[in-house]
Amino acid sequence: MGLLENFEERLGKIVNGSFSKAFKSQVQPVELAAALQGEIDSRVTNINGTQISPNIFIFGLAEQDFERLSGYFGALANELGEIATKYCIEQRYSPVDRPDISFVLEGSLNTGDFRIKSTSAPVYDAVSNHSPVTPEVPLAPIPVMTESVTPHLRTIEGDDYPLTRSVTNIGRGSDADIQVNDSGVSRIHCSIVLGSEVLIRDNGSTNGTLVDGNRITEAVLHDGSIIKVGNTTLTYASR
Repeated sequence: MGLLENFEERLGKIVNGSFSKAFKSQVQPVELAAALQGEIDSRVTNINGTQISPNIFIFGLAEQDFERLSGYFGALANELGEIATKYCIEQRYSPVDRPDISFVLEGSLNTGDFRIKSTSAPVYDAVSNHSPVTPEVPLAPIPVMTESVTPHLRTIEGDDYPLTRSVTNIGRGSDADIQVNDSGVSRIHCSIVLGSEVLIRDNGSTNGTLVDGNRITEAVLHDGSIIKVGNTTLTYASR
């Protein structure tokens, strides 16, 4: 039985089958898994004869899919992480680090549609349910950071929120990674995405997201950038 068939069978056993029902006539899990494998293949880079594959994957979902599936993101990320690990071993690809799977809201998408983006970077999250990838071939030398860098957000009151995940969701809802008690902030208002650049993405919020006074859909953050969501102001610090 192939990876995708095993994937579907495992998902069917999660939460007494309600996982699969949540996807009925919406985004199908096997579509995400197939897209993940395709993204890995298309983003492989040959470095000194070693096939280096991406390890951070961000799925953009339409609003209805995002709302419906939000309770399953942890289980789905684990299963997709296992797919990525096994697929890289089968194809003799060498990821930079263990797979990291996350999901963000993309208001411009129609229900049933999704996007996937990927990058190669160390996973900052110190605790993860994903199993480390053991490459089948030695990794070629890859440039690494010479110091520990932990970007974070800081409130006017001086509270710090380290950005340790590949994607950090900010909002008023209980499922936000950084919860903001502000009636002008949407449930999942915006997201910070770590990669070669640090991005902030508005998730179709009611009142919008401002960066340095400008309303944005997506923007690159720089050290000292001022973010405003609702009546709350945050400062981005790169370290």
